[in-house]
Amino acid sequence: MAAPCPLGVRVTSTPAASPQRPPRSARVRTFEALANPIFRRVWTLGIFYYTYRATELAVLSWFVLTLTGSDLAVALVGVSRVAPMFLFGLVAGNLADRFARRRLMVGAQTVNLSASLVMVVLLSTGHQVAWMAYLMIFITGTTWAVDYAARRALLGDIFTGRVLTNATFLDAGLVTGSNMVGPLVGTTLIRYTGFTGAYVGIALLMLMGLALVLSIRVNSDQTRTVSRGPVGQQLRAATSIMRTNRTVLGAVLLTAAFNFFGFPFVQLVSVVARDVMGLQEVAFGLLVSALGFGALMGSAIIASRDTVHKGNYYSLGAALLMVMAVLFAWAPWYPLALAAMVVAGLGLAAFAGMQPVIPLEAVTPQERGRAMGAIALGIGAQAPGTFLMGLLAELAGPREAITIVTLAGLMSVVVLRRIFPALADAADKATARRSG
Repeated sequence: MAAPCPLGVRVTSTPAASPQRPPRSARVRTFEALANPIFRRVWTLGIFYYTYRATELAVLSWFVLTLTGSDLAVALVGVSRVAPMFLFGLVAGNLADRFARRRLMVGAQTVNLSASLVMVVLLSTGHQVAWMAYLMIFITGTTWAVDYAARRALLGDIFTGRVLTNATFLDAGLVTGSNMVGPLVGTTLIRYTGFTGAYVGIALLMLMGLALVLSIRVNSDQTRTVSRGPVGQQLRAATSIMRTNRTVLGAVLLTAAFNFFGFPFVQLVSVVARDVMGLQEVAFGLLVSALGFGALMGSAIIASRDTVHKGNYYSLGAALLMVMAVLFAWAPWYPLALAAMVVAGLGLAAFAGMQPVIPLEAVTPQERGRAMGAIALGIGAQAPGTFLMGLLAELAGPREAITIVTLAGLMSVVVLRRIFPALADAADKATARRSG
């Protein structure tokens, strides 16, 4: 039996009659979760939030590349952005279970807006040094760790069953689909208004995000599930979820593998675009936008399905992105590179959409925030992975670095699918054979 919803609004669903072919009445409408008024506000907030995050990453990557011309320096932008996930992921998950999730989201947006206004002042007064980019993106990366745990746990409060999957894919579609709009917006602003104008645009998006999160109203106070004990004790409680729940552990390890070996290739797209393909800002923006376009298509397709093979979507989506990363790196023609990025986006959609669903369905309502904190810890593996990718790019070249790291990632996916049956839906198959 599902626990009562602390928000007073919960969407449930009946299980499909057959995992192979659910009846028509059980099939998910693409935007079914948007019938919930709280989720509509959260989803609209995501349009602005995820877009300015993607815009910020593209702007700061090009900013550092222009100042330094160093592959490693550009990679360090990505490291600075995701390092807070590793450093503060478990803490953020604990906060999401201890404090009101909406308040955490408001605080995150307030800090982001304040930091962006400082960045605008620095740029407009002629201060252009690389440390500004690293500090700025570290701040927004820290607030992202808090928002990630709070937002995903909030979805678990609102939804259950197949509609939870639908909601997470709609939300993930914004995360990944923002890569279609953000880089193009950012690079276009750089081209015509310079870095100062680009950051004014980012600040305006942040202002809209803050206004929207302030408009979110929940029906009742969230039930507190974490005591105000010592921090060390609370963090041990968070890590115990990974020790005692193999599904959560498998999801965290696959998340870590994807973020260490797979996703860091995105940070070298600007280097490949400029130094290998000889492209300008907007052409680079289109490459990253192609990744977002594929992710948006994939999220829309999967959100409209009553998915039963969640582990395969999760793990094979990660593998597909890694294969396409190698194809992108060695593509002899720009159109082929664009196509590889689109297909990589499909894999990213499958992976990112299932990433919160699998652990949320494997824990109790009292553990949702901490489970998302554990996933955030896995996302933090992107920091050392991006540093490794940048270092190899300096030593051997960007294409070679992408190939070496992502092929190692493919091997890790194969191994994890064998160790953790939930990642390959093997547990479901075994249960079906026994029941048959």
